[in-house]
Amino acid sequence: MPVTSRVEPTAPGSGYPHAVDDQNYSSSFDEASSVLTVRGEVDEAAGVVLREELTKYSREFERRITVDLSEVEYLPSLAIGVLATARRTADQAGVGLGLRAVDGSLSQRVLTICGLDHETD
Repeated sequence: MPVTSRVEPTAPGSGYPHAVDDQNYSSSFDEASSVLTVRGEVDEAAGVVLREELTKYSREFERRITVDLSEVEYLPSLAIGVLATARRTADQAGVGLGLRAVDGSLSQRVLTICGLDHETD
C-alpha cells in the first residue's frame, strides 16, 4: 500500500512567488516498486518534505529508489538542488537515484535543461 504525504498551504503573505492557496504538493511511495511519485508544486516548504522523503524511503541512501516527477507542475531551482544533492549522495553510497518524467512535461524539460539524467515515459 502506498504511503502518502501532503503539504498544506501556509498563511497568506508567506512570501511565495504565487498565491499560497494555489500551492499544492503531495507524494506517495510504492514500497513494492520503490517509486516515490511527486505531484503538484515543489516549492520551498515542499522541498523540505521532498528532501526528508528521499532520505526516508531510500533508507538513508541504502537502497535505490526512483522519483516520478511526471505530475509536477512547479519545479524551481530549490527542487533541482534537492534532487541533485540526493542523487550525489545516493551515487556515493553506490545505490543511485532514478528520476522519471513524462516526455514533454515541465519536469522533463527542466531536468533536461539542468543536465539531470532521467527516464521518460
